[in-house]
Amino acid sequence: MPGSKPKFYDRRSGSHDWERENEPGRKLLKFFRSKAGKVLPMQEVYSKFIAHAGQKKGYRREKWEAQEQKRSAEEVLIFFEKEGLIEIQKKNIIVRPSQTLQGTISLSKKGDGFVKLTTGTEVFVPGQYTSSAIQGDLVEILPTGIGRKGKLEGEVVSVLRRGRELYRMKITEKDYKFIVGTFLDMEGDLKEGFLPRKTLLQDLQDEINVGDVLVVTLKQDSDHEKNLYEAHFVRFESDTKEDTDLMRMLMKYNYTILYPEEVKLEELPDEVDESTVDNWNSRVDLRELKSITIDGEYSKDFDDAISFIEEGKKIRFYVHIADVSHYVRPGSDLDVEAYSRATSVYLGSRVVPMLPPELSENLCSLVAKKNRLAFTVEMEADWSGTIFHAKFYKSIIRVEERYTYNRAEEEIKAGDPNNWIFKMMKFADILRKRRLNSGRVDLNLKETKVVTDSEHNVVEIKSVERLQAHILIEEFMLSANIKVAEYIRKKERPTLYRVHEPMDVEKLEMLNSFLRLNGVNAQLQDTNYESIRHVLQVIEGSPSERLFNISLLRSFMQAYYSGEYLGHWGLGFKDYCHFTSPIRRYPDLVCHRVLESILLFDEEPYSEEDIKVMGLHTSHEERKATDSERDYYKLKACRFLEKTGIKEFTATLVGFKAAVAFVELNNPPVEAIIPAIEFTDEGELQAETDFTFYSKKYTKQYSLGETFPVELDRIDFEEIKIYVKLKKFQKKG
Repeated sequence: MPGSKPKFYDRRSGSHDWERENEPGRKLLKFFRSKAGKVLPMQEVYSKFIAHAGQKKGYRREKWEAQEQKRSAEEVLIFFEKEGLIEIQKKNIIVRPSQTLQGTISLSKKGDGFVKLTTGTEVFVPGQYTSSAIQGDLVEILPTGIGRKGKLEGEVVSVLRRGRELYRMKITEKDYKFIVGTFLDMEGDLKEGFLPRKTLLQDLQDEINVGDVLVVTLKQDSDHEKNLYEAHFVRFESDTKEDTDLMRMLMKYNYTILYPEEVKLEELPDEVDESTVDNWNSRVDLRELKSITIDGEYSKDFDDAISFIEEGKKIRFYVHIADVSHYVRPGSDLDVEAYSRATSVYLGSRVVPMLPPELSENLCSLVAKKNRLAFTVEMEADWSGTIFHAKFYKSIIRVEERYTYNRAEEEIKAGDPNNWIFKMMKFADILRKRRLNSGRVDLNLKETKVVTDSEHNVVEIKSVERLQAHILIEEFMLSANIKVAEYIRKKERPTLYRVHEPMDVEKLEMLNSFLRLNGVNAQLQDTNYESIRHVLQVIEGSPSERLFNISLLRSFMQAYYSGEYLGHWGLGFKDYCHFTSPIRRYPDLVCHRVLESILLFDEEPYSEEDIKVMGLHTSHEERKATDSERDYYKLKACRFLEKTGIKEFTATLVGFKAAVAFVELNNPPVEAIIPAIEFTDEGELQAETDFTFYSKKYTKQYSLGETFPVELDRIDFEEIKIYVKLKKFQKKG
């Protein structure tokens, strides 16, 4: 409570503080703060750095040590310049007037902070210096020094913007002045909130009970004890007709389905025709060219359409992509909001759209039988899968028909050699085989999907079959993305590439251990495609295939967006970008603008620094979207499991850490947790290899991929975790 005894211990200690305050980089930053806005001679800065280096008692500095300190100073100064604190000239240093930085903070369970700056630098903030910051807040920090691992350290001086608008708070206590609760769905150490009774009507005070979950907002700043915040009542969590699980994800990740009212859309036409499109005559009119879309049954935003023509031994095929850049102008309110969102997020049957429905489901969407503006990639190839020419232009198309994946699949399976879609599939298969042979890693992993009814209840959790129609669209889109990336690279324009770095060679032995453990007569010799493909062929169809593929996938680096041309290792492409989904991904819109600037001989729309910042932001938002979608699926899986009443399962061991083992249940196919105490009385699992641990309790070795019976222990809806335990009859003796 405000004014009560603080609950949290201040971790500062005397010796630590002395070292912290006398670290050379810290001294230098302090010196810059005292000289903010001034021009300093370089020599004065160097002498300041060297003068404060290594002044522990009994320490004697020799000449060579001073030279080492000067080199260290140069590195530190370059680092500070990169972060915008100073500007280095030949003999002078300009100290920027502002010596603070801004970034988004994340918090560890210990309460320490990690602030991601727009430059990509991560600043470490010790727990006692995080102030009132909460996970995801935009904070202003004061850099205080360079830590032992070479990482910039700082302290939060103010919270500029809360990372979330709404929070869930579970009531734990009611006294005569305050109603107190703990915050849910919040990273870091435990945080508490309080509602002053004077802010609530008496009827509401009486209605709120211990154990209730409320939706609240927070004051922007808190002058109270650490981890204690004043909250304002919004509603009871249960007081909504919407899916409470959906609302929970929206709150946790700060998503808003509806576009803000202040984002004014420019006057949009009802129809796309010559009178409403200013560059109509400069576009290639492809309305007579047969084109179709192939999407999911419930899709509303159609990014892409395809066309296909046989010309003797040659093939001419087209990928038409919604021309979002025509409607979303750089710097407009709409563009700013789209960039902020960066990606559409799919939570069950609902979507948090990157673009408002007026565009995503109407004007930009390539709906059938209507004129639509597109950015077309026209490619020429032969039946060996060689694409020997590509050209790009703005177009006008009129999709002839909308296909679902299932309908397209039926025509493909019918096998009529004269069927247009069957011919496209035949060509797509050739493209795919060619790419697999040249290095693409294609893992056979099925996705699972949660099916809900109109009341938001889970009806089914099912595996999603990968159809040939999916592969058809995938190969056509890959072709367009490759050709656009290759063209932009050759023109040397800054853009966002889709980057996937090679697998870490250190992961090889771990994977080979798994292969030996499962009796697979193959080993990964290196991280080259040939070696990986050989092992995948050997293991295909075996009981250990799926788990090996999961382990292999976890060994891969995570793909991201970057201005650096580094290629896509997993797909085996030297050139790769995202161009084909501008309705739902901002990086695709960036590539559209860059490509158009080349075609029109315009100046570069983005600088290298712009692209760097955009790559960091869009990659972050993509990861956030993935986390939210995964959380939503897991939460619905928990609901479904509770609803079925099933208590016993067959489980497959898929991973383990010291404290827990991870298993996948057979039906429904969801992940569950077995605490280490189930296997050992020692509190922790003792790993024998990366894939095995020994259980003294059951006097046996457990290996990844092994199956055994388990029974439900409990479902934790707050942690979004399913806990199971071993069937007791397994114990020997």
